Amino acid sequence: MKREDINNLAQLVQLEKLEKLYKEIDKDNKVQVLTPPTEQTLLVPVRDPISNSDFYAGEVLVTSTIVQVNDTKGWSMVMDTNESLSLYTAVIDAAFEADIFKEKIVTILEEAKSQDSLNKEKINQKVNATRVSFDLM
Repeated sequence: MKREDINNLAQLVQLEKLEKLYKEIDKDNKVQVLTPPTEQTLLVPVRDPISNSDFYAGEVLVTSTIVQVNDTKGWSMVMDTNESLSLYTAVIDAAFEADIFKEKIVTILEEAKSQDSLNKEKINQKVNATRVSFDLM
């Protein structure tokens, strides 16, 4: 697992699990919030395939946080307004980089990734079940 995957995968984990992990990390380590959870909007760049030029299709609301666990900085950016998720993800990002509870973090995130894949597969099966065979009509 790469550190870059943490922001995406942490958003798939139940908030209670992230909170429990955050408390374990905070209990034994010095966690400082450098930038508290802050709402921001980001412009979404899109490339027009016809004119081959870039333009901004709209804005996305995100919440970002910067923390420091011991001497290692962590960062997060999550979709929508979600201060708790942003804080927990930033702390987990820093802990991962500092090798604090790294195996537990990887396990939780890999479980969430597997569960997400199963959920997507079930949805795809439901969608495929609605396919119409025009040869029979």
